[in-house]
Amino acid sequence: MDDNMSDFIRHLRRQLGMTQEEFAHSLGITVGTVNRWENGRFRPSKLARATILDFARRHGVATQGDADNHGMPAGPEKPIH
Repeated sequence: MDDNMSDFIRHLRRQLGMTQEEFAHSLGITVGTVNRWENGRFRPSKLARATILDFARRHGVATQGDADNHGMPAGPEKPIH
């Protein structure tokens, strides 16, 4: 799941056409935090994951978690659009 979250964060940011700086500003976090998440050096907290998923949904990027109510998909699945 951790690798999947890193991939999801990068995918979400790119899908929205945002730089790491823009994405960080939108979430109220530092650019370094986004970078560490995307590179898998750190994992978002449970609260941060919920915030990221909510941000994705508000911007029209659905996740498979929307269908099964479990948050981020387990395994190699990617977000659905």
